[in-house]
Amino acid sequence: MFESGKPPAVEITDENKEICRKYCTICQNYKKHDLGRNEPKELFCGCGASSAQNMKEIGCFCPACPLFTKYHLRGGYYCVRR
Repeated sequence: MFESGKPPAVEITDENKEICRKYCTICQNYKKHDLGRNEPKELFCGCGASSAQNMKEIGCFCPACPLFTKYHLRGGYYCVRR
């Protein structure tokens, strides 16, 4: 869940999706839970958590992503937290 109860205002653009693919796809959570098989497949900070079931927080790469800084995000684990 996002801290405010709603997703941060990360724009859903092709450019942001491309940036996301460079970071999300190498994250431990993404790999462990095979998040490319569920919706949303990327840009969890803008689209919300993955629909994958029974996920655990095992590592977060969100703070390393340029979108994290650009949009002043906090917390992380956007793929897991509903």
